[in-house]
Amino acid sequence: MRKLVLPLLLLIAAGVAAWMAREADREAAALSEPAASSPQPSPVTPMFSARRLPTFIRVATSNEVLAEDLVSVVNESPEASCLVVHSSSGEEVFNHNGTLPLVPASAQKLVTGAAALEALGEDFTYKTVVAAESIVDGVVEGDLWLIGGGDPIIATERYIGRYPEAHAFTDLAELADAVVAFGITEVRGAVVGVESRYDLERSVASWPPRFVDQNQTGPLSALSVNDGFSRYPDDNEANQLATRSEQPAVNSAAIFDDLLEARGIIPQQSAKTGEPPNGMQEIAVLESPPMTDVVGQMLANSDNSTAELLLKEIGLAARNEPTTAAGAAASGVLMTRAGFKMAGVVVDDGSGLSSENQLTCDLLIDLLDRAGPESAIAGGLAIGGERGTLRERFQGADVTGKIRGKTGSLNEVSALAGFAEAANGDILTFAYIANQPELNPNRAHAIQEDLGEELVEYPEGPALADLGPK
Repeated sequence: MRKLVLPLLLLIAAGVAAWMAREADREAAALSEPAASSPQPSPVTPMFSARRLPTFIRVATSNEVLAEDLVSVVNESPEASCLVVHSSSGEEVFNHNGTLPLVPASAQKLVTGAAALEALGEDFTYKTVVAAESIVDGVVEGDLWLIGGGDPIIATERYIGRYPEAHAFTDLAELADAVVAFGITEVRGAVVGVESRYDLERSVASWPPRFVDQNQTGPLSALSVNDGFSRYPDDNEANQLATRSEQPAVNSAAIFDDLLEARGIIPQQSAKTGEPPNGMQEIAVLESPPMTDVVGQMLANSDNSTAELLLKEIGLAARNEPTTAAGAAASGVLMTRAGFKMAGVVVDDGSGLSSENQLTCDLLIDLLDRAGPESAIAGGLAIGGERGTLRERFQGADVTGKIRGKTGSLNEVSALAGFAEAANGDILTFAYIANQPELNPNRAHAIQEDLGEELVEYPEGPALADLGPK
C-alpha cells in the first residue's frame, strides 16, 4: 500500500499542474497585446506557479528513494544501530533510532573537538616555555627548565616523518633555535622537564589494560614530546611498535637536551624532572598551531593521545581541574549549555577508547549540521580514498573524495559520521553507529561502503521533463 501512495500523489500533482497551466495560458491569451512601443517583459515563472511543481515533486521523490535505499543499509546492520541523514538545508531525510544511545568508539572525538573549540576558542594556542634562574653572559648557571603547556602535538621532525601524510605539529627544534637566538651558550646544570600543568594519570581508568599495552596512547602528560614514546620505528606509524616512556617529562627533557647539543649547547648534567622555582627568567616560548589545527590533526588521524590531552585542557579551562574526569564533565555541560541534543549522552573520555561513552546519531548530526561543511570540524575529517583513516576506503571512482567523515572502531563498534557530496553538488550530513559483540570489521566496512554509495548517488528520481505538464 505504501508504494502506491507516491505514484498516486504524483498523478494528482501532475493533473493539478496541467490544469493550472492551461488556466494560466487561457488568461494570458485573453489579455490584449501591449503597444508596439512598450518594452516586452521577459517571461518569468511566478513563484507560486504550477510550473514550479515538478522541481518540488522531484525533491520529494528523491528523498523518498534515498530513504528506501537507506532502509536496506539498516536491514544489513546490527539491531543496535542508528542512522540519520540530513539534506544541505537541514531537512531530515532519514532517521532510524536517532535517539538511541550507543558506544561510539572514535566518533567520540567529534564531541571532544566541538567541546574544545567551545571551551578554548579557535585561536587558542599551547605554550611551551624555557626558563632559568640565573643567566650570566649567556651561561645558565644552574638548570634549564622546559615547562610543558599541555601541547599534545609537540614533536620532532623525525617522529612526524613516520607518517605517510603531512599533518600539523609543533616543532620542538624551533624552541631549541630560540634558545640559541637568545644568546645561551652553556648550561651548567640539567634540562629539567616540568609536567605539573595536568595531573599525572597516564591513562584512563575505564580502559581495558590491553589498550595501554597496545600503546593506543602514549603516557599522558602535560609535557609529552613525540606522544611520550622514547623509541619508535622511522618507517612505520604503528604505535604498537613504539616504546612508551615511564617518565614522559624526563623523556621530553632528554629530547630537548639532544636538540641543544646539536646546536653546540651541552648541558653538563642528565635530563630530569622537577618543580620549577619562583622568579625565573623566561628565555623562549614555543606556541602550537591554533586549536582549529590541533582538532583537525586529532580528527584526521584519530589521534587518541591528542584527544585525551585536549580533555584535560578542557577540564583546566572550565573547572580549573586538569583531569580526565573534570574534562568529561565539563564537555557535557558545555555542550548542553550550547543547546546540543545531549539526551542519553555520556562522556567518559576524549578518544572513544572507553566503552562507557554513549552517543546518539541525533547528537552527531546536530553537531555536524551546526558546524557545517566549511567548518574547522569538517576541515579535519578524513577523506575517502585520499586522507586520514579513510585513505584506504571509499576508493571507487564514484565515491573517492566525496565522503568526509570521522571513523570509529572497537571490537563491538563500527561508526562513521560526516558529510557526503551528492551527485547534484548538495552536501548531505550523515551519522551511523552500530554496536554488536564481536562485530565483523570487514562486514561493518562493507555496510558503510553501501551507505556512502547511496549518499553520493542522491538525488535519484524521475527526470523533471517527465513530471512537468504536457
